[in-house]
Formats: sequence, C-alpha cells, structure tokens
Amino acid sequence: MPNVSTVYAWMNEDPELKKEVLENRRVGAMTWLDKMQDLLESDIEPQQVQWAREKLHHARWMASKLVTVFNDKIVQENIGEPQIKIVWDDGYSEHKANDHARTISSTDNIENIKHNKEHNKTKIN
Repeated sequence: MPNVSTVYAWMNEDPELKKEVLENRRVGAMTWLDKMQDLLESDIEPQQVQWAREKLHHARWMASKLVTVFNDKIVQENIGEPQIKIVWDDGYSEHKANDHARTISSTDNIENIKHNKEHNKTKIN
C-alpha cells in the first residue's frame, strides 16, 4: 500500500482521482452512520456507554464534513454582481438621489471609476 502522503500527491495531480476518493469517503461516512444506527439499537453494557457516545459523535462529525445533507452550517451564496450604492445630500439639489448617487460594482475597474468621477464633477459644476 502506498503512503497516505503519496495518495494525497496523486489526488493533487489527478482531479478525477480526487473526485473518486472524495465520493468513496462520502459512501464510507454513510456506512459509518449505518453502523452507528445499529449501535444505537443494540444493548450495551453501562461501562461501554461513554465509548459508544464517542463513536457516535465521531461518526456524526465525519458525516457533517463529507456529506452535505448532514452539514449543520447554512451556506449562503451571492448570486449576481455585488453593488454598493452611496448617496449624499448637499442640501441644494432637488434631485438628490440622482445627482448625488454613485453605484460601485465589483467589476468596475479604476479607469471607469476615474472617468465617472470626472463626469460627476463636471455635472455638479
């Protein structure tokens, strides 16, 4: 059998192998959960309760990391382009929201921002 570090090196070089290993680990986690279900349904001696509890805890932890159905964290994804809108009031403009507003997107580059800044200066003056 190869060393674990060798297997990890192979996984880094071969995305298909990495995908296959992770899928097999997920199946293994599900198998451990099935074993733990059997453990819960069996009678154990009082001296073995703490050891059984540790096994159950570890199986639950492993499943939460490998099988997304058992993940206890909520994952939020941003869809679309994040934007920040900045609005200010100079006390003089009738159309404050339109004349003194700026929206910055994540795809804006420095040149666009400078151009918009120059455009806004001439518009205000």
